[in-house]
Amino acid sequence: MKQFYHLKIAFRILSRDIKNSAFLLTSISVGLITFILVSGYVFYEKGFDRVFPDNKQIYRVSTDIHSGNELSISIPQCERGVAATLKEIYPQVTAAGYLTATNNPQYKIGDEIFTNNHIYHASAGFLDVFSIALMQGNKSEVLTRPYMAIISESTAKRYFGDANPVGQILFKYPAYEYTIEGVFKDIPTQAHFNAEVLLSYHDDMHLPPPAKAQWGETGFYTYLKLDENTDVTQIESAINTIVTENKKIQFEKSNVSHLYLLQPLNEIHLYSQMKNELETNSRAQYVTLIFIIGILIFCASGFNYIQFAFSRLINSAKKNGIKKINGATRSEILWSSLAESIIIHFFAVLISLGIGWMLIPVMKNQFGIFLTPVFSSPLFLATLFSIISFSIVIGGIIPALLINRFNSLELLKLRYKPVSKGLSFRQVIVVAQFVIIIAIMAGIAGVNKQVNFLVDKDKGFDVKNTIVVKVPMNLRKTSQRINNLQAFEEELLSHNSILGFSSSNVIPGDISAYNFNFTETLSGKGGKAALIVADDNFITNYNIPLLAGTNFRGKGSSSDNNSCIINRAGLQYLGFQNPYEAIGRKIKMEDESGMQKFEVAVIGVAENVDFSDAKESHKPMVLINWTENMIWGKYSVKLSSADFASVIPFIKAKFSGTFPNYPFEYLIVEDYYNRQFDKEIQLVKIFQLFIVVAIFISVINLFSIAWLISLARVKEIGVRKVNGAKISEILTMLNKDFVKWVAIAFVIATPIAYYAINKWLENFAYKTTLSWWIFVLAGVLALGIALLTVSWQSWRAATRNPVEALRYE
Repeated sequence: MKQFYHLKIAFRILSRDIKNSAFLLTSISVGLITFILVSGYVFYEKGFDRVFPDNKQIYRVSTDIHSGNELSISIPQCERGVAATLKEIYPQVTAAGYLTATNNPQYKIGDEIFTNNHIYHASAGFLDVFSIALMQGNKSEVLTRPYMAIISESTAKRYFGDANPVGQILFKYPAYEYTIEGVFKDIPTQAHFNAEVLLSYHDDMHLPPPAKAQWGETGFYTYLKLDENTDVTQIESAINTIVTENKKIQFEKSNVSHLYLLQPLNEIHLYSQMKNELETNSRAQYVTLIFIIGILIFCASGFNYIQFAFSRLINSAKKNGIKKINGATRSEILWSSLAESIIIHFFAVLISLGIGWMLIPVMKNQFGIFLTPVFSSPLFLATLFSIISFSIVIGGIIPALLINRFNSLELLKLRYKPVSKGLSFRQVIVVAQFVIIIAIMAGIAGVNKQVNFLVDKDKGFDVKNTIVVKVPMNLRKTSQRINNLQAFEEELLSHNSILGFSSSNVIPGDISAYNFNFTETLSGKGGKAALIVADDNFITNYNIPLLAGTNFRGKGSSSDNNSCIINRAGLQYLGFQNPYEAIGRKIKMEDESGMQKFEVAVIGVAENVDFSDAKESHKPMVLINWTENMIWGKYSVKLSSADFASVIPFIKAKFSGTFPNYPFEYLIVEDYYNRQFDKEIQLVKIFQLFIVVAIFISVINLFSIAWLISLARVKEIGVRKVNGAKISEILTMLNKDFVKWVAIAFVIATPIAYYAINKWLENFAYKTTLSWWIFVLAGVLALGIALLTVSWQSWRAATRNPVEALRYE
C-alpha cells in the first residue's frame, strides 16, 4: 500500500506545481497525439486490400507491352480469356475473375438519371476471388446470364429505400436493360477499387467484337486467388505461354510482345502507378516520409519532456535534500519520482486518446486525410504501451537515480549551470529540434515548389476558362434520343461569353487507353498509342500547337475519316526527326484484338501535351476526327472568362431540350485536370500540420530553457548592469547561444533535407530545380522563431532592476 501513498503525495505535489505539471503534460500529450494520428494514417494506407479474406493469396495480372524491344507501356489489365483458362487448367488457381469498364457511364433507375463511374462489368468468378458476400441472390447463379446486375447494399438503399431491388430494372444508355438479381455487401473503403454495381458480361450480349473476343483487348482487370504454396513464377510463365499461343499472329504482325506479371494484391495501393489504374493510388514513399517526420516530431516532443524533467530535478533538489535529511531512503525517493511520472503519463494518455479520437473526423473533413481508428489494434496498443513504459522510466527512474547520486548537503547546494564547457544535453536537444524544424520547412518548400511547377508548367495546351458538358457517348447524331443537335450547337455559339466548343471522347485529365498499335506502312516502325476521337475545334479550343501540317478540315468533311494528327512522341516512334517528314505518311492502326483495322494519313504533327499525367514522360497519341456522324460523350466549351455561373444555366436550358432524359453534368477542366496532384497537395497539407506542431514544441522548449537560464544568471545580469552594461549587450549575451545552436542545426539539416527532396523528386519525369533560397528561408524562419521565443524572456531579465537582481538568492 506504500505505492498508493506515494501516488497520493505525488498527485498533491503536481497539483501545487501547476506550471511545471502543465509543461510536462503538454510535452507528452503533443508527442502522443502526433503518434496516434501518424499511426492512424500509416495503418489506413497500409491496410488497403487487407480487408479481403486470403488477401495474401490474391494477385492481379499486369501487362508490360513492348513495341519491338522497347517497353511501351505497363497496364494493370490483360485479355479476357486469361481468368477462365487458368482456372480450368491449373488447380493451384482456386478462383479467378475480372472487372472491366463500361462503354457509357450513364444510367437510369426509375425516374432518376445519373452518371456513375463505379459501375463495371464483372465475371462471376470476381465475387469468389474477393469473397464478396451476397445479401440477396444466389451466388452460384449471379452474373452468369446476359443483362443481369447485382448492386451494393448502399446503392440499393439510395435508389430503392426499403423496397426490394431484386427484379427491378437498371437502364444503361443508350438502349440496354439490366435486371437486378442480387445485392452484395458494400466493398470496403480500403480497397483499391470501388464497385457500386456489377453488370454481367456474356457472349450473348450486344458487345463490340474486340471486347467480346477472348483474346482481344487487354481491357480486363484480372484477379487470381492461388493456393498458399503456389509458385507464382510458374503461373506467370503459364500466362505468357497461353496468351502468346492465342495471339501469336497479332503479335508478329504488329511487332508487339506482352510480358505478363502477377502483382500481389497488398502492393497495388502503395506500389502501383501504372496507366489505367481503377483508382488513384497512394505512393509508398509518401507514407514512409510522413511516418519518418511523425516520428521525428514525436522525438522532439520527447526531448521536451526530458528537458522539463531535468528542470524539475534542479528545482526540486532542495526538497529532496530535506527529504534525505529527514531519513528518506533511496527506494522511497525512487517510488516518489516514479509515482509523479506515472500520474503525468496517465493523464497524458487520457488527454491524447481523447483529442486523437476527436481529430480523426477533423482530418478527414478539413484536410481530406483518412485515418484508421487504431485504438483497438494490438500492434498499436503494444507499441503505445512500450513507448509509455519507456517514457515513465525516463521521467521517473532516471531523475531518482540522479538524486540518489548526491547526499543531502550536495542537493541543498545543487544549482543549474547555464554556461558549461563542451557539449551539454540541453544543447543537443535544442539543436536536434531545430534540425527537425529546418528539415521539415525545407521539405515543405521543396514539395510545394514541385507541385506548383507541375500545376503551372507548360502542359502544351490551355485548360483555363473551359467547362465540359457530358453528353451521350457513342450515339449517332441522327438518333431519336436527340432533338436537333445542330440547333443546340448553334445556340451555344450565340451566347456572348462562349468563344467555341469541341466534341471529343476524352478531355485533359482523362486517362486514355493505350490499346492501339500504330505502324508506318513503309518502314514498319511504330508502337502503342492512345486513340483520341476529336473534331477540328479540339486543337483550336485547347490551343495545342501544330509543329507541321494542318488541323482537320472541318465538320462535315468526309476526308477527315481517313486522316490523323500525331504528337511529337508518336513522331519519334515512327522514326522521324523532322515533323514535316511525317506529313502524308500512311499509318496502319490496329487494336489489340486485331478486329479493328484501318489506315489513315498523317495531316498534322502536334506538340506533346501532358494530357493525363504531368509526372510522366510523353506517350504517342493519335487524333482522329470521327465526329461527323457520332457524338462521343464530351463537349468542351471555351469561355471568354472564368465567370462560369453566368453561362451554366444557359447551357443547361439548351441541353435539357436537346438531350431529354439525360442528366445535365458538367465539370471545370482546370479543376478536373489538377486532381492528379491531389496526393502531392495532401502531402503539403500534412507537412504544414507537422511544422505547426514542431514549432509549438520548440517554442515551449525554448521558452522553458530561456526562463531557466535567466533565473540562473539573474545575479550575473545584475552585476553587469551595475557595471554599465547596456540592455542590448545583455540581450546579446542571453541570445547568442540560441543563434549558435540554430546555425549548427542549419548546417546539419541542409544536406539531410537536400538529399531527401532529391530522392522524392526522382519519382517525377519532370521536376523543378532545388533553389538555394529554400534552405536559407528555412534557416531564417527557424532563427526568427528562436529569437522571438527567447527574446521576450531575455527582455524581462535584461530590463529588471539590478538592485532586485542582486538581492535574488
